[in-house]
Amino acid sequence: MNSFSKYYDLFVGADYNSISKYIHKQIHDHKPDSELVCDLGCGTANVTVRLAQMGYDMIGIDSDADMLVNAQQKAEESNIHDILLLNQDITEFELYGTVDVIYSTLDSINYLQRKSDVDKLFALVKNYLNYDGLFIFDINSEYKFKSVLHNYCYAYQTDDVSCIWQCSYNQKTDLCLHDLTYFEKHPDGYYIKSNCFQEQRYYSIEFIRSLASKYSFDILKINDNYTERSITDTTERICFVMKINK
Repeated sequence: MNSFSKYYDLFVGADYNSISKYIHKQIHDHKPDSELVCDLGCGTANVTVRLAQMGYDMIGIDSDADMLVNAQQKAEESNIHDILLLNQDITEFELYGTVDVIYSTLDSINYLQRKSDVDKLFALVKNYLNYDGLFIFDINSEYKFKSVLHNYCYAYQTDDVSCIWQCSYNQKTDLCLHDLTYFEKHPDGYYIKSNCFQEQRYYSIEFIRSLASKYSFDILKINDNYTERSITDTTERICFVMKINK
C-alpha cells in the first residue's frame, strides 16, 4: 500500500458529514425513490460509507487500488458489508446496469486534465443514470485557484508523519500543481521522505453548463460548498445538482 493512501484522511481535511447530508437532502428533494447510488472518485469511502449507513445501496469507484483497500477496511469497521468497490478510471468506468444517482465530491473532476475527459465523464454519467437520475458534483472555483491555492503552503504534523503541501496555479494553462512532501517515522526512529505530485485544472461554470446542455441535464442547483447558499465571488467550491432529462 502506498503511503499517501495510508495518510489521505489525515492530509485531506473535509466535513464529510455535511457533504453526506447535502447529497442525501438533494436525493430526498429531487429523486426520493432512489436506491442505487454511485460515488465517482470515492477515495477511502468517507462519503460512501455514510450514505450506506443512511440506507442507500452504494457503488464506489476509484483509480487508486490502495485507496480502495482503505475503503474496504473502513466499510468493514462500520459494519457495512455490501458496498461494491470498483478499481476504475472515472472517465472509463463501467457499471453492470443503471443507477439512480451518481455523485463526485472534493473536486475530483478538477483532476481531469483535459476538457475531453470531462466530456467523456458526462457521457458515461448520462449512459448509466436511470430516467430522472441525479448527477451531483463539485468543482474548485477560479477564486480558489487564484486567491487561495496559488503560492499556498500547508504543514501538518503528528507523532508518525509530517507533511508539507505546496500549491501553485498557472493562469495561462489553468493548471494547479500540488506538491506534497511527507516524512514517515520508521520504528527505528528515523524518517522516510516521500513525494506526491498532483495537478488540477480549472473549469468554468460556462463550460459545465455547455456539457449539461449537450448531454440533456437540467441544472437544478448551483450552490456554495455543500450548503443551500448561492455562490458568490469568494465561493471556493461550487456544487452542481443536475437531473437527466431524457
